[in-house]
Amino acid sequence: MSIRIYGYAGCTTVKKARDWAEGAGLEVEYQHFSAVPALEREIAAWVERAGIDAVFNARAQTLRKLPANEQAAITASQDAKIAAMAAEPRLIKRPVGTDGATVLTGFDPHAWKGAFG
Repeated sequence: MSIRIYGYAGCTTVKKARDWAEGAGLEVEYQHFSAVPALEREIAAWVERAGIDAVFNARAQTLRKLPANEQAAITASQDAKIAAMAAEPRLIKRPVGTDGATVLTGFDPHAWKGAFG
């Protein structure tokens, strides 16, 4: 089985997910968010499969640092959140793992084993 993991190479949680997937014998393809050609479309597909709350990182420091009016504009709708994540991928919960059908965000070894392992 193969799995695609999206994130930032320097993120420790992304590294844990990659290490777990390799240790589980999965074929791992890693992709940095900035290398995704149609990131907004990809994010919309993740949201369709996993839900906006699973993909949008409402606790992201990037969001918390913004003025209240900008936070409100970003969180006003699902479409606004998707556009904001495409413009600033640090708003995406990471890592994102998918086998093409299932999408998981964040790294929980038990959940990932149930879905991919």
